[in-house]
Amino acid sequence: MKRLILIFYILAGVLSFAGEDLYVGYWMMPDEKFVIEIEKEGDIYVGYVRWLKEQVYPAGDSMEGIEQRDRNNPDINLRDRRVMGLQVVGDLYLDEDDGELKGGWIYDSWNGHMYHGSASLVEKDTLKLKGSIDRYGIIGYSMKAKRVKRKKTFNSNKGKDSKKSL
Repeated sequence: MKRLILIFYILAGVLSFAGEDLYVGYWMMPDEKFVIEIEKEGDIYVGYVRWLKEQVYPAGDSMEGIEQRDRNNPDINLRDRRVMGLQVVGDLYLDEDDGELKGGWIYDSWNGHMYHGSASLVEKDTLKLKGSIDRYGIIGYSMKAKRVKRKKTFNSNKGKDSKKSL
């Protein structure tokens, strides 16, 4: 009977890990200025800014004290969008052959540029995001993000508490 229970627990653990989507979750960018949440919507992966270290522009900035906006967007009509909650990753699909996310885009709101995007897991809790100016991924940049645990404040777009909580 003890063996049967042990086998059940091992099997349950293996099955729960196998069903886990390792790309989905919260990821702290290397400069620790923001966290994005990667979600799966149907067959594609998308990402949104869920936490900012500084929700408002700092002293000395021309927009000092104002909540961070997408002010460098090339489309003047989009420059007033809040960075908190902004979609910065989109249309990535899982390539079953190599297990990487490909074919989408990454938006860098700090400079207003859209890049061809891809992502891969270096380790279970390390995500490598790559943004390229060419669709083949030859010319671009990459960064490694670390998985962080979800906090209630990641989903909050209101108040100043979310800039302090992690």
